[in-house]
Amino acid sequence: MPDPAPLLQGEWSDNGLALKLLWINLLLMVTAAVSLGFAHAIIPSAVDSGTFTNRASRIRPILYVIGSLAIIVALINVFFIIDISRGWIEDIYPRWYE
Repeated sequence: MPDPAPLLQGEWSDNGLALKLLWINLLLMVTAAVSLGFAHAIIPSAVDSGTFTNRASRIRPILYVIGSLAIIVALINVFFIIDISRGWIEDIYPRWYE
């Protein structure tokens, strides 16, 4: 089995773009987790215990929409990451895709 070939300048550029998209995905997943956590667990519990007023329940649908949109955008982002990375991974490790 031959050693992997070194990366070219275009491949480094693709790696950088894929890495940026991975960081964006991390931020999207944190946004989704926090907004859905607040909407589904913290706000209802705080309203039931009397810590928040009933008006705080009005925020829940907005947080659900934000969390859902963050998950949808993150899933679309994953397809872009796969598309960007597929070419140079096949070039470096051709046996993997046989």
